[in-house]
Amino acid sequence: MKRSFLILTVLFAAVALAGCEHPYARVATLQDPKYPVAHDSKIALPDFESPATDLANRLAGEAIEEQMRAMGFHLTPPADADFQLSFTTADKDVSQSYTVSVPTISNMVGTAGGRPVSGTVFGNDVVPQTRTVSMTQLEIWLQRTHEPKVEVWRGRIAAEASDVRQFQAAFFRALLENIGASANGAVQLDADKTPAK
Repeated sequence: MKRSFLILTVLFAAVALAGCEHPYARVATLQDPKYPVAHDSKIALPDFESPATDLANRLAGEAIEEQMRAMGFHLTPPADADFQLSFTTADKDVSQSYTVSVPTISNMVGTAGGRPVSGTVFGNDVVPQTRTVSMTQLEIWLQRTHEPKVEVWRGRIAAEASDVRQFQAAFFRALLENIGASANGAVQLDADKTPAK
């Protein structure tokens, strides 16, 4: 009996440890329906090679260009483009609040029907917790190069900075594949779908 209990305990522990947490990113995009952006639209990229561009934005620009070429977007010089792409990246620390359920045990002493009773009470306390998370946010927008020169699409993606470094191609692709569409939701960065390389 003790041996089978030990085996079951080991199996349950192995299953619990085998489960893994997947990295996710939040994506939100908005497309102006009056000015649709098609996959074959001529898009110009900004000059992220200029000396005034910082390292983070230069690396982001290179990743955007690499993913867009792999996805088959029609990238052209600004003079021939229908849309001008712009982007920003930002890293910031964000406080996240959550709750943890902590098991509790307490002794109870009292009376019931005039007789003294005592016992043990099992329960759970919900304890608020806060942690600071380093987040990376990428924002991309498209503006028409012809009159009216208005913004026609904007998208934003955010994930923990460590996940962005580990799943960089998936992070950029998750936002870029929504160009021309309105979307809002979470994207699994380590999904089976292989990002463009």
